[in-house]
Amino acid sequence: MLGVHWGKLTDSGRSRGTFRERWTLVWDPEYSVRLVENLIYGPTIEKAANGRLIQMIETAATLDTLAALVQSAITAGLSEASTAGLTALEARAARSSECLEILASVPPLADIVRYGEARKTQTDRLSGLMERLIVEDAIALPYAARDLDEQAAATLVGAMRKADEAIRLVEPSQDVLDGWRNGLAAVLEASRSTALLAGCAAHLLYEAGRLSAEAAAGLLGRRLSPGTPVTDAAGFFEGFFSTAGQRLIYDESLRGAVDGWLRSLDEDAFIAHLPLLRRVFSNLDRMERRRLIEAVLGRAARLPAGVTPTPDGGEAWRRHLGLLGPLLNGETGNG
Repeated sequence: MLGVHWGKLTDSGRSRGTFRERWTLVWDPEYSVRLVENLIYGPTIEKAANGRLIQMIETAATLDTLAALVQSAITAGLSEASTAGLTALEARAARSSECLEILASVPPLADIVRYGEARKTQTDRLSGLMERLIVEDAIALPYAARDLDEQAAATLVGAMRKADEAIRLVEPSQDVLDGWRNGLAAVLEASRSTALLAGCAAHLLYEAGRLSAEAAAGLLGRRLSPGTPVTDAAGFFEGFFSTAGQRLIYDESLRGAVDGWLRSLDEDAFIAHLPLLRRVFSNLDRMERRRLIEAVLGRAARLPAGVTPTPDGGEAWRRHLGLLGPLLNGETGNG
């Protein structure tokens, strides 16, 4: 908070049920000068950090910036700045109607709520505020997703994905969760929703189990049909599959819809969309790419009759591959 960057956070998360952080530390003699310069905010490091952070909170221009500052204050155990930040955050949230700004504020608040117990922080007040923001997001999102250019759509999609991940992390009340997913459904169903946003909403609903595999396949078949403008079809495809390319390995219905769309493109359109295809499938590892090719060529092992791939099975399959990888690649020391 004082601009003395003698430590850099390199990793954080949960390990065996406890909060863990890894830092890289280095001291530079110049930092002593910077500490002296911060005396204007207070005579000790704690008082100076409180004073400087309170000043930053008072001048914060956006809700998401304010939320990040509150997260920093609580993480650092700065009680004065935390109290001032929570008060400012509630006041700002009551006035804010900008969807992107509200979306961006959810992940830092979710981190505080989720890990506040490890920091010995009272988060009840913050939990109520975050749930109100999620409901506001759900209401504003269908309007914010209308008629966006490429840059604005990509920015909003990134914020949507991060907000959805944060919402699943904190597990809000069922009413709040239903409200958020109803907002996603409204984005998917609205005729003026930008295709990239509609595809992203469809993917998030599919992951949440609100959209079945059969319904998703039918939706893709319609949204990627030859009658759909190529740019709209490409946008929906990217929104749906940019983080879910591995779904195509075993889900024959989804794969068939995508294959039909690709076959419908003429040569120029196909070449024009190669960068999109590379971008969408860049998150697949070597083994997943090989399995997808085999599936397209009809050589992949099929799931047993009556077994359907579930939206939440991807992570388990990745862990499975992680364990089998060394064996399949001949990297083990004993045969």
